[in-house]
Amino acid sequence: MLIAGTLAFLSIGLLAGSFSKTPVAASAVANLIVLPMAFLSGAFFPMQGGPVWLDTISRALPLRHLVDGMLDVMVRGDGPPAVLPHIGILLGLTIVVGAIAVAVFRWDDA
Repeated sequence: MLIAGTLAFLSIGLLAGSFSKTPVAASAVANLIVLPMAFLSGAFFPMQGGPVWLDTISRALPLRHLVDGMLDVMVRGDGPPAVLPHIGILLGLTIVVGAIAVAVFRWDDA
């Protein structure tokens, strides 16, 4: 679960870096992506009490799948099969976002 989450967020960081021209700009773009995702993922507070539309949006975010997978194993006591869908989603996101980052990145812009 940790490796899949690390790879997913690494690909998001690579995408942010491929659009940015300076390291400071890359950090700002990454924070612009990750901080709202952290609030909408259920990492700080549970999403079950919120509106249905907000819960639907949060299920599209990779951090939500990382949080849910970690909660399944560490808190709820579920076994490894419970996290396989979350790992699959995170690895799929890694492939898609990583491919986009590779396609967008240009050495000329650096």
